[in-house]
Amino acid sequence: MSQQLLHQAAAAFGFDAETLVFLSNSSNEVYRFVKNNQPHILRMSAKPAAYVKQIQAEIDWVYYLALNGVRTSLPVHTSDGQLTAVYSQQEQCYIATAFQMAPGCFFDKSDPQLWGPSIFRLWGETMGRIHLLTKSYSPADPAARRSDWGRRRITNPYLHQGRYRMLTDKLEALEDVLSSLPRDTDSYGLIHNDFHPYNFHIDKGELTVFDFDDSIYGWYALDIAIAAVHAVWWGSPGKDRQSKNKFAAHFLNEFLTGYSLHHVLSAYWIQQLPMLMDYRNICSYFWWLDAWNGDESGLSESQQAAIAHAVMLISKGQRFEGCDFIL
Repeated sequence: MSQQLLHQAAAAFGFDAETLVFLSNSSNEVYRFVKNNQPHILRMSAKPAAYVKQIQAEIDWVYYLALNGVRTSLPVHTSDGQLTAVYSQQEQCYIATAFQMAPGCFFDKSDPQLWGPSIFRLWGETMGRIHLLTKSYSPADPAARRSDWGRRRITNPYLHQGRYRMLTDKLEALEDVLSSLPRDTDSYGLIHNDFHPYNFHIDKGELTVFDFDDSIYGWYALDIAIAAVHAVWWGSPGKDRQSKNKFAAHFLNEFLTGYSLHHVLSAYWIQQLPMLMDYRNICSYFWWLDAWNGDESGLSESQQAAIAHAVMLISKGQRFEGCDFIL
């Protein structure tokens, strides 16, 4: 983001731009800033102006969850009482949103207080409470509603040829399966859709969830599968296939123990978790391949190795590591 935009956002939300510290850049640019001696988060989204409705829907849901006992990072209003500030620069729209910073810290798999069965159960309990509340939630503004799950449109021609076609075919095959899944109120509703270990903080045995920017109407089991995939990626003690599959089963047993305190899924949906985890894994390739220009030299060695590994698994009819288990 340009310094001009950042200073405009600072003025809108009433903080000193000199306190801004860049944190990350994935689907949004994220910064930390200080206001009233307290840390906060600034999120800058390069989105069409119409996306403001989606952010309004996100924030409305966050408030509803917080009012009903879920620990979340609450949004901060601008000086004129708005929840977003919208700017235009070089024909691009930018939407600024600010949040209180969650207390505590991220997980640490070397620290049993920050990674292990108690955290997995707490994580599951938080998601179970969210899914239960989803069933009683109605958007304050029906015109501001989060989107439903949908197929990913692969328009990049380079992903429809050679070995990349195997990735695309795998994605489309799994999307066919998802498209046929039931969408009743016991299985489908508003979900976080990105509830991974870098989207919550742990503080004195409490968990605060944030970053609801990817929230959609989707399957509760998909939300669980996404958590499990990221737990395996970043938290498995071993890197071999057997270790990851064993860890995934252990994680989910603990996670579902906490989850079931508030929300219960039928055996049918528990059986879908490995497939949904496989889906999340294949989706990850398109996060960084969507805009690829077809030049393999532009891919890092780790990216090329990941593609080769995925193609090998697909050609053998195997699931990704961590997705081959029975609960």
